[in-house]
Amino acid sequence: MGKVLSGLDMFHIAEVLKDTKDELKFSDPQELPGAVNLKIDPKSEQEVFYADNVAYATVNSLGDIDGEMEVADLPLDMQSRIFGKQVENGIHFSSADDKTLEIALGFRAKLSTGGYRYYWVLKGTPELVPVEHKTDEGKATPQTAQVKIKFMPLTNVKEGKRRWDAKAEEDKANGINAETWFKQVVYKDITKEGTPVVDVGK
Repeated sequence: MGKVLSGLDMFHIAEVLKDTKDELKFSDPQELPGAVNLKIDPKSEQEVFYADNVAYATVNSLGDIDGEMEVADLPLDMQSRIFGKQVENGIHFSSADDKTLEIALGFRAKLSTGGYRYYWVLKGTPELVPVEHKTDEGKATPQTAQVKIKFMPLTNVKEGKRRWDAKAEEDKANGINAETWFKQVVYKDITKEGTPVVDVGK
């Protein structure tokens, strides 16, 4: 029996604290309630090599990885953290000097056969969130927040192995479930040992 995916929930965001050739660190994931929609669109660049007057070989390489996340709301506190905004006495200010964080994004989808499929997209830079509102026309119209994210492979080779995403299905034998998956950013095998994380500011 084939599996069918449906639904979307449990958005989690973590900061990429360090991603160099020799070192890789993430913050503890933070849940973002209100998952509405998500699209991750990796592009494949293909080049055909010709020899002997024919197509001799085809070389595929990873191109752009475009993402778009829709949530019921992106709270101001999280916007300020992600986009480096200044907060003064509860007022959130945007500046030309703001620096956007690189983030990892986790989520899950439901399987028709039971359980869930879990995901982490490991490194991306979000675009600023547009402000768009519409007057109510006789009834309240929900207005969501849409965030575009440009994802890329990790720089780290030793542990990150230049990976850009991780996927797994719920697995009792290997201890893969919501609690273990969203406890950290999964960039290596977590069934053998916990992936090290550090708290922001430590």
